[in-house]
Order: sequence, then C-alpha cells, then structure tokens
Amino acid sequence: MLSPLAAAALVVAVSASAEVPRPVLLKNVRLAAAADAPSASILVRDGRILRVETSDLAAPVDARTIDGKGALVLPAFLDAYSFTGCATPEPKPERDKPRSTSTDVLVDMREANRKGIQPAFHAADAFAPDDKLEDWRKHGFGALLSAPHGQILSGVSALAITRDVAPRDALLRASVFDHAGFDATGPGYPGTPMGSIAQLRQFLLDASRHRELVLRRAAGKPGERAPFDADLEAAQDLLARRRTVCAEAEDADDIDRFVKLGDEHGFALAIAGGREAWRRAPLLAERKIPVILTLDWGDEADDPDGKDAKKKKKPAAEDAPWTYDEPLASRQEKRRQWVEARDGAKVLSTAGVAIAFGTGKEGPKELLERVRKLVEAGLPRDVALRALTEGAAGILGVAPALGRVAAGSDATFALWTKDPLVDKEAQVAWLFVDGHALELETKKKGSEAAPAEGVDATGTWALDYDAPQASDGEAELRMEKDGKVEGTLRGKSPDGSALEVKVSGRLSEKTLRVSGDTTIAGRSVELVLEGEIDGDTWKGTLTVPRADVLSFTAQRAPKEDHR
Repeated sequence: MLSPLAAAALVVAVSASAEVPRPVLLKNVRLAAAADAPSASILVRDGRILRVETSDLAAPVDARTIDGKGALVLPAFLDAYSFTGCATPEPKPERDKPRSTSTDVLVDMREANRKGIQPAFHAADAFAPDDKLEDWRKHGFGALLSAPHGQILSGVSALAITRDVAPRDALLRASVFDHAGFDATGPGYPGTPMGSIAQLRQFLLDASRHRELVLRRAAGKPGERAPFDADLEAAQDLLARRRTVCAEAEDADDIDRFVKLGDEHGFALAIAGGREAWRRAPLLAERKIPVILTLDWGDEADDPDGKDAKKKKKPAAEDAPWTYDEPLASRQEKRRQWVEARDGAKVLSTAGVAIAFGTGKEGPKELLERVRKLVEAGLPRDVALRALTEGAAGILGVAPALGRVAAGSDATFALWTKDPLVDKEAQVAWLFVDGHALELETKKKGSEAAPAEGVDATGTWALDYDAPQASDGEAELRMEKDGKVEGTLRGKSPDGSALEVKVSGRLSEKTLRVSGDTTIAGRSVELVLEGEIDGDTWKGTLTVPRADVLSFTAQRAPKEDHR
C-alpha cells in the first residue's frame, strides 16, 4: 500500500474542497485519432492547460499523475442548443390597464400586448439541470447552451458547464442569445405565422420608440416619459446588436422571414434547428449567419434502390386479401428528401457557413449517433469535430478558452477509448471540466469473458509500486471457475498502522480487476487494482480517487501450482 508520505498527500487531496482542482499531469495519451499517433503529455494547473508536449513531462511535486493508457484526447464537446435545465415560463400577455369599452371605441391592439413576448426572461435565473447532466458528461460534453424556447421572444439563454455543481458555479456565460420563433402558447392572436411576425414587428417598433423616449428625456427635450418596462429595456441589447437573435427555424421560408426582420430592425441573426438551412446556404454564407443544427431529419426513409432494400412479402390471401404497395417513384422521392436533409450540414460547410450542433429536445446520445451518420455519409471528420468543439465555441462566444486542447485554454477535454465520431463503441474514460478530473466507468469489450486457459488469479501476490513514496503491499486472492475473484489487500494506513481492505472483482481472459472500499480521513474511498496476468506476474495500476495512479508489478508466491 502507500507509505505515510503518500498517504498524507492522499488525505489532503480527499479532504480538500472539491471546488479547487488539483494540478494534474496526464501521460500516455494521443492527440490524433490514428492508432500510431505519438504519445503526448498534458499538464493542467489552476483549471487551465499549462503545457502540451509530445514527450514525457516531469510531474510537479504537487501534481496528480494519471496514465491515459493510450486514450484519445479531444476537446470536450459543446452542445450549442439544448432545452435542458430551462423550463420556459409562459409570458403574461397583458401588461397595461385595459381601456373601458363603454367609453371608447377600440380601433387598434393594446399598447402592451405581450402574448409570446418575454425578452427579459433569463435562463440563468432559472437554470436547474438536476441530475440530467450525467448523460452529457458520459458522452464527452463539457458545456451546453440552456435555451428558452416555444415563444416569439422566449428570453435569453445561458451557457453552463456539465459538472455537478451549484448553478452559480456552473454558468460560463449568463447571457448568450435572445431566442425567437414563430410560436406562442395559448389560444387567440397571434395564432399564425403571419400574426407572429406582426406581433414581433410591433414589439420591436415599440422598443425603438422606448429608446427614443429615454434618449429625449435624458437630453432634456420635450416628450412623454417612458414607462418602466423590463421587456422593452431588455430588447435594447438585441436592437443595438449587443446580443444575437437565435431564431428557431427549420423551413427555408422561415429563415427568409427572419433575415428580412433582421434587416428591418437591425439585429444580428443566428439560426437554430436548420433542417432546410442548406437551401439558403449562399445567403447565410454571405451574411455570415451561423447555423446550429439539431439534425432532426425525421425517420429514415428506406432506400428502394439500395443493396439492403427490403423486399416486401405479400401476405397470404386469407390473412390479408388486399395490400397497398407504395409506388416506387413515391418511395424514391421520400428517400431523396431525407438524404437532402441529412446532407445539409455538408452543403452548409462547403458554402462557408459556420455550423455547430445542438441536441434541442433530444439528448447527447442521439446527437452523437447522428453526427456519426453524417461522417459515414461523407461529412469530413474534422468538420464534424469542429462543429462540436472549436466552431461551436466561436458561435457561443467562448473561443479560444473552450473547444481546443492547447496551452492557455481551459482544461476542458475528454479521454476517449476510441474515436467517437467514427466508432459507436467509443466511451469516455475521463472528463476534465475547468481542470476538475472525473473518471467514468467504461465497459470493456469482453469484460464478462471467461478466464483464458491456464490463467488463474488465486494466490498471494507481493505488490511492488513504481513510485519512490510508495511502500510494498500484498494481495491474497481466491478465484472461482467462472472468473470471480475475492480476497484481501494489505498495506499501511495513513498513520502507519496495518490496513486490510476486502476486495472483489473478476478475471476476464488475462485481465484481473479487483476493488474495495476503505476509509481515509473520514471519507470512504475505493481502491482499484487492474492489470494483466502473465504466469506468476501481474502488472497494472492502483487507482485511488483524487490521488496518484500508481503502476505496480506483483509476483505470486511459489507456494503452489496455480495453473
């Protein structure tokens, strides 16, 4: 086990505040997807990447060392448009005092009709992801945009990290986009796209008038006093282009409508959803309007001309005397439309449009599956990766801090067992967010496989740790025929007294993994030993949460034949 010196360092690490990330030296990782990519080292301190080298780095005395075991390092993904963590309230429609219909004839709409209008709402004030972010973490996402939605002006989105922390600690940017659409909840006006456009236009005109009243009053010019109106005040940021309007628009016609509204009222524009954005690729590229694609193409239409086309079996007459066979031309057209929607990201990228990906109402698993489908269909991998990392960071206004693995950037990245953009079996082994390291459980292929022939874990193993501060230990193990292993790990506790930890695990082929819980500094911690058995030698690592990962070599005592 650990010497008193190493154990003391462990006590400090375990008892330290979780909000202060410990310096980390990450060794034996790949910065490129190629299997033969050179090994690299990354030094993290104070939440930032201090050094990235393709050679070994010496570990600072206060740093934790983690062996990446050849994992692929990628910038943590950014979900550029998500409904997670933000329950959008319904706007209060009437903000003025109604006129008396018995004393006046109403010939126009009420002055403060705010049906579907609430730009003063901030997702940052309501951000509450609960435990939902675990799914984002295990799929390699370090941040997400929590966006209000479902209204003509839904409010202002916030960018938050995916760590399990209080909302005040999670928010990277409290104000990112003003979110717009052509929907409004509740019956009655506006009720239609034309009505929504009129409602939005009227509000923006009211906001412009509000600005003029405030300026005239401040300059001492004659004119009425502007009312206190939080929504009209909030709209000044989008009219002055201090914030971009992110418009939810799937159809090409809706994109045209928002572009015209932006020209009319002078606001900057981004598009979210964008299923038909590819139809307006030249316009979007010319105007430098970014698109956040949610990759919602609908159910995949069967390819009637493909090699895997399904052959429909006609039922027996007695079971179904009549069936409808959809015409070939109809099935081909459905397939063509679906493929066009799927390949929209490639069209936009080729045209020079800045793109990012967002989950919208879906989850990170579905988003990554669709990104892999894009790569399979011909979207260059580097384009897909950029849309999840550096490109998304630029659109969200957090580049170059996020979206890249380089000295000076935030230490927000993931270690993957395989390339997640091409291999559905890829898993996140470690996720770093703001320098905080989180180890995730990975399911290794063949983890339930039987022990290899002639390999047995039974015996007393003398553990020799490859670290000057660590002393020897011992593991006494017993293995069943199915590979299940139980036993005792012995060593020294932090005060130098004898320590025994009950461990259990299994031998899968030649890989032995056992773990057990013990208490250090009043906290329960898990000790994990994992490595490969070769005869009477067991080589691997000892992992202790928030402490160093120590390499070890164990020799089995030659008391009996264990084969």
